[in-house]
Amino acid sequence: MCGIAGFVQQEEPDPRLLGAMLRSIAHRGPDGEGEHHERGGGYTVALGHRRLSIIDLEGGRQPLTTAAGDATIVFNGELFNFQDLRPGLERSGRAFVTRSDTEVVANHFALHGTAGLGDLNGMLAFAIWQPREQRLTLVRDRAGVKPLYYAPLPSGGIAFASELTALLAHPAISRRVDAQGLVDYFFHDYVQAPTTLLEGVYKLPPACFLEWQGGRIGEPRPFWQLRQTDPLLARRRHVVLADETLEKLERAVTRQLVADVPIGVFLSGGIDSSIVAALAQRGSPHRLRTFSIGFSDKAFDESRYARLVAQHIGSDHVERTIGPSDLHAILLPAIDHLDEPLADPSFIPTYLLSRLASEHVKVVLGGDGGDELFGGYPTYRAHRMAAVYAAIPRRLREAVVEPLVASLKVRSSHQSFEWKAKHFALRFDDDPVWRHLRWLSNTDLPDLARALSAGRGARPTNLTRSVASLPADGNRFLALDFLTYLPGSVLAKVDRASMAHGLEVRPPFLDNELVDWAFSLPASLKLRGDSGKYLLKLAASRHLPAEIIHRKKKGFGIPLVAWMWGPLRGAVESVLRESPAWDLGLLEQPVFAGWHDAHQARRADHSRSLWALLVLDRWLRRRDRDNSALRQVA
Repeated sequence: MCGIAGFVQQEEPDPRLLGAMLRSIAHRGPDGEGEHHERGGGYTVALGHRRLSIIDLEGGRQPLTTAAGDATIVFNGELFNFQDLRPGLERSGRAFVTRSDTEVVANHFALHGTAGLGDLNGMLAFAIWQPREQRLTLVRDRAGVKPLYYAPLPSGGIAFASELTALLAHPAISRRVDAQGLVDYFFHDYVQAPTTLLEGVYKLPPACFLEWQGGRIGEPRPFWQLRQTDPLLARRRHVVLADETLEKLERAVTRQLVADVPIGVFLSGGIDSSIVAALAQRGSPHRLRTFSIGFSDKAFDESRYARLVAQHIGSDHVERTIGPSDLHAILLPAIDHLDEPLADPSFIPTYLLSRLASEHVKVVLGGDGGDELFGGYPTYRAHRMAAVYAAIPRRLREAVVEPLVASLKVRSSHQSFEWKAKHFALRFDDDPVWRHLRWLSNTDLPDLARALSAGRGARPTNLTRSVASLPADGNRFLALDFLTYLPGSVLAKVDRASMAHGLEVRPPFLDNELVDWAFSLPASLKLRGDSGKYLLKLAASRHLPAEIIHRKKKGFGIPLVAWMWGPLRGAVESVLRESPAWDLGLLEQPVFAGWHDAHQARRADHSRSLWALLVLDRWLRRRDRDNSALRQVA
């Protein structure tokens, strides 16, 4: 687990440049740093690595060059099936000098090229240089657990890094905010790959690779797609399918327990993290540590469920409770670890949870991916109600239902009836895909058109590939979230929060075998009646108390509505008075000011849009502050 950065360019670089890029991501790899430089074919190649030592603590240093000398790699992440792949590579004549998974990735790629990427089961992003072919290849894992940014350079070169901040150390990278990226950011909470918030800078989409050769950068190309549903599975006994699901999850957990350092588990008390914790404790010879964050606001607090699970499985449980005062202490340091703005406010408790865990272990398992694979989000069930609502004549909806719903009083409780009703009715769309996206959105389309000059008539971009690959059956919306929301928000949040503290978070639910299995299952085995995760709950009932299995999903939220009335009010008013965001010429300050007034008067809930503004303001200030310092080395 680490951070990577590098470039290929014609110009002779400043010898301090790669070091500056690496220093900006030192938090991702506090245990060591390495560089590789070479010149050939008219180009300078520089590959850099910051290391968090997890496997082969002595021999896993990077950049790593294969014994045959045909590939040099910088690798971020973990390959969980490296022990399975290595014997076959050795039989093919590949020599090894370390025990590391990095050397397996390098040799596997040198032997099989991009055709073998589907064999890699892990959370990974890497850059690999092949000197004979004079080719650089960038690769990102199937689900997008690990990030990878890149940018074309003016001379025909390319720069890449694990985080956007590292790319900004290169003098040729644009600092200009991309107008369409800003639309995406306020709509989604994040910017959908391959776009970023900066012009000319891109994110490699999940399950894709990209090649640079001879001064040309190819388009990102997929090496894997979601599996289509197998309708025959619906005919099998549910208890048998539940057993198979549990077996596959247990194998995934076992694969991800391999490490040369202690491992813990994030435990929220929800079914996903709880079953991971239960299986991890069963598979570990030692008593595991589990970690949770509680809230002083009981409407958001799940800590008692986490304690219940910890007691049930026999883990050594560590928890911490946070309130508004903790927000003041951690807000700016946490946001400063967002290399690209991410407006999901649950980043703050995730940051605190990662800090707590990092005081005890270097690796934790988490439950990310379970909702997307097995149908955990309430939006999936809301689509069933949509058919009934759509049958109401549009004029009646607009004249009666929508005004009635809009008049409901704003409440600070977590996902209150008022919040659900307004999201359902006021963001209803006849197009099912856009309906789903609008239900999840931060700032809805009509508000985008008012608040962003680039938002007039515009819709978020980069969804073409994702929508085109969606299954036509009931897994459609699960797949949409897997391809967009999961990598763009959930995994990005966990990656930045954990890497800020040199902590590795592994997601067993995103194991290759389990993902393929889950999307082969018909949606009827996931969504039944008014509940989701039917098959997963049936599987988890073997190891978890009924109170955990059948309790309502709460999610990892924070009391943002109330905090905007109280401890964050002054911060918002300060940004409304003065911010580099207004200098962009892309945001309408009076609209945001009106939202703030309406929120304070309890007339409407604009907490998420105002939070997005706060995060953007802090990011722009940091970008402007760091520009001069970064450019001194270039």
